[in-house]
Amino acid sequence: MLITVGQQDRRHREYEPLLQGDFESMAAGLVKYSHEVGSAADVEGAFDLAFRHAMEFPRGPVLLSLPMDVMESAGFAYESAPTLPTESFETTEAIAERINAASRPVIVAGYEVDVFDAFAELADLAARLGVPVYAEPLCSRAPVALPFGPFAGDLLPASALIDSALGDHDLVLLVGADLTLYPYTPAPLLPGKDVVYVGSDPAVANRLHAAHAWGNLKQQLARLVPLVSSRAQTFRRPTDLGRPNRVARAAATLGGVYVLDAVARRFPDYTIVDEAVSLTPTLKSMGVYHGHRSYFGSRSGQLGWGLAASIGLGLRLPKVLAVVGDGALQYAVQGLWTLVHYSIPVKIVVVNNQSYAILRSYSKSFHGRLTDAEYLRVAGVDVESLGQGYGLAVRTVEQSTQLDEALHWLRENSGPALLNVRIDPTVPDLFA
Repeated sequence: MLITVGQQDRRHREYEPLLQGDFESMAAGLVKYSHEVGSAADVEGAFDLAFRHAMEFPRGPVLLSLPMDVMESAGFAYESAPTLPTESFETTEAIAERINAASRPVIVAGYEVDVFDAFAELADLAARLGVPVYAEPLCSRAPVALPFGPFAGDLLPASALIDSALGDHDLVLLVGADLTLYPYTPAPLLPGKDVVYVGSDPAVANRLHAAHAWGNLKQQLARLVPLVSSRAQTFRRPTDLGRPNRVARAAATLGGVYVLDAVARRFPDYTIVDEAVSLTPTLKSMGVYHGHRSYFGSRSGQLGWGLAASIGLGLRLPKVLAVVGDGALQYAVQGLWTLVHYSIPVKIVVVNNQSYAILRSYSKSFHGRLTDAEYLRVAGVDVESLGQGYGLAVRTVEQSTQLDEALHWLRENSGPALLNVRIDPTVPDLFA
């Protein structure tokens, strides 16, 4: 993403005018690159350089500051296309040799599988190796396209839990994946294992001390698959026979697993934007990874991005469902006005437990006396009235018998709409 920000006219900068600021320094650490354009003659070159920084792997946001005196001055423009960064595939053969030499490899797939639409290539690689394919911890986009037999589930973001899941394997192949950690656990990450990284971010490989090949993931896997030896083995994840029972038992209290099971069944063809933080593991277990642009979540832990992200996606995609917590909704609630004002047909399910359940769960495990602290609750916020105040179509569900019909209403609504579901407020044991 290339972000432009308007800068004050520099001809009276010494007077510290309104909205004057050092935007380059302010943005440092938040973007890959920032620059203030100095003259009209520099505009085109500045945009081209910023575009290359944004598109260079790993891709990310860049910022250009545009002073008013530059924008109001005359300059030349050229009809030249922006230039793209180059990619390298020099180590693919060496990567294949490492994989072939391993006795028990495993694949960890990440968000870049979706970014580069490399689902078919990942499936070919998994079929050749016959090994489990895990999703990276806190995966922010679909790492696999379900149904996918080798899929072994999502890794949890703690070194001890990752080690436990991957303990039987001697080589860990990260396919467009990173290993995000939270909270801290006193265990070295992947001790004694050969770690191999194929993806677009050299910083990941350096951080994990991994052998690596980087560039366009889809092209890399297309090159890698023919070089990998086929193995006479097949991994299939056992069917979770206990899930129907867990869902049924949660119906009486509108438990999260019951609600999200119903949501997943009613919206199987929608792009899911997930900011139901304490229920994210539950939502992911419902099979929402169904292909390209099927799932968007956050790996960085910040709150408030989900509604804004769903608005952006709703401008391009016809079927977008945001699943957000009542706490997360408060960080960007004014986005509801944007949905209504521009008639963006995003559907919203608010899983309303009247608290910051993710923080209460953390407190329950590490700081028990804070679990019921007032500032970790969101009691008294009337989500239905909030939505109505912005002109949104809103309904509230308080009993399981109301849920199916309400989800039907939500899906069939022609414009933006919000369903407020008052779920079981019991604090989950996510960090136990």
